[in-house]
Amino acid sequence: MGAIGGDELVQWDKMGAAEAVNGGCGGAGKMDRIQVLVRLRPLSEKEVARREPAEWECINDSTVMFRSTFPDRPTAPTAYTFDRVFHSDCSTKEVYEEGVKEVALSVVSGINSSIFAYGQTSSGKTYTMTGVTEYTVADIYDYINKHEERAFVLKFSAIEIYNEVIRDLLSAENTPLRLWDDAEVKKGLLIILDNYYPAMYLLLTLLCYLFNRRAPM
Repeated sequence: MGAIGGDELVQWDKMGAAEAVNGGCGGAGKMDRIQVLVRLRPLSEKEVARREPAEWECINDSTVMFRSTFPDRPTAPTAYTFDRVFHSDCSTKEVYEEGVKEVALSVVSGINSSIFAYGQTSSGKTYTMTGVTEYTVADIYDYINKHEERAFVLKFSAIEIYNEVIRDLLSAENTPLRLWDDAEVKKGLLIILDNYYPAMYLLLTLLCYLFNRRAPM
């Protein structure tokens, strides 16, 4: 698993919170907005056996091309541009290092960050996010261990939203969570969770358990 070390540690120590948000540029940077990354899924064994062609092609680091394979609906190739595009044979490690790590580790500078995967069923969301989560946890704990002069509080929770039902995956009970109107701060709904597990070895063990507890697709 990857880890921050050497010159990277020095760079993170010198980077202030405002600078971290702005991507270290002191102005309108790349970390103060939503970034969209695309990872192309390789053809499955069944698709290869059926000799199905790949409809999506990675043109460069930021562009994908779609070519329709339906003979009754021929269309011209269409290009789409994103912040970053990863071809189908790249590893999850590459996705993390080149597209996710900077955002994930901004939390050690006190910056709120969020990383999520969106896509249709069997597109590789769980596969990608499992690896990203493991690399992130390893790097954060590595950073903490190398900065004993600072105090850190880590909390871990896991919820599932499926068919408009919210479950706490760390709870032994399988009952849906209650939703409360957050009238005080007026920011929508409030979900109360009581389960937090901060230890790294427990987190990594729980990851496999949590993904297995999800509702079957």
